Amino acid sequence: MFDESSTATRVLTAALLACAFIGTVRAQESAPPPAFTDPAPSAAERDRQDDAQRALADRRERMIDECEQNHGSEVDCKRETDTELRAEGLLSRGLVVHLRAPAR
Repeated sequence: MFDESSTATRVLTAALLACAFIGTVRAQESAPPPAFTDPAPSAAERDRQDDAQRALADRRERMIDECEQNHGSEVDCKRETDTELRAEGLLSRGLVVHLRAPAR
């Protein structure tokens, strides 16, 4: 009885390995899915993006200048300004998770 169980286990294992091998071969033979191509933005959209980038760069410079007038250190002001602008960007995209204190 022990030999029949061992033989059945070996046959089942060999069948499963064969199925896995055939599945892998079929997966490799199939053509890859077509690549997603993002349509090129229109000229108006590019102009709008350029204007937004220029406005952000101007605002950053104004914030750095204001910080330097109030605090003095250029390196710290750049870091502080960049942190503040990143935080505003996260808020505008809705990527911030607001945590509340547990209810009592």
